[in-house]
Amino acid sequence: IRLSNHLVLFHSQRAVMKSQIDSFTNSTGEGSKSYGQLSMPVPGPVEGFKRAEKDLVQFLYHPRGRQGENVIKSVEKKTQLKREQVTYIGFAIVGVLLSVCSIASFLCNIIGYGYPAYISVKAIRTVQKDDDTLWLKYWTVFGVFSVIDTFAEAILRFFPIYYLAKAVFLVYLYLPQTQGAEYLYQNYVDPLITKIDAWLDSRNNKSKE
Repeated sequence: IRLSNHLVLFHSQRAVMKSQIDSFTNSTGEGSKSYGQLSMPVPGPVEGFKRAEKDLVQFLYHPRGRQGENVIKSVEKKTQLKREQVTYIGFAIVGVLLSVCSIASFLCNIIGYGYPAYISVKAIRTVQKDDDTLWLKYWTVFGVFSVIDTFAEAILRFFPIYYLAKAVFLVYLYLPQTQGAEYLYQNYVDPLITKIDAWLDSRNNKSKE
């Protein structure tokens, strides 16, 4: 829950920055430039995941009360591992389950549906509404790429770690550090919809002639 609240705050801060940028562009006549293109370039996947790792470590060492710290220190003492190493092992276990376990599809859905849906509801409840737009972009990109899921069974025959790859891709989409949904929306989804609209308009104009 603490981590989800942390991500909601992160997304909200990005939304506030976006609003400030939009206000600036409207006042200077630069409104045609996209949010991602103007002053907050989307990082590449590698750089984004590096930022996510750095933020994760900071989160793990953030004070969380005596009881919480005692539990974490007890785990570190018993395992002889740092808390971030224990976390990485947990991620590795989830990766294995996504690769070979019969519940791989369920776990992938929790990552791609459950968590984003939970955070989306929390974003809707906030006064700041620009974070709603960020999550709408996630769901839009998700919807476009979910078409591939139609062929999931066939893909699994040739690519056994399909659900692991899909889970990593979905995390890349919604992590505020990677901004994958923002990048794909601005560079692929939005231009695609623009072309479809243009094609539909041309068809409508021809039918009226």
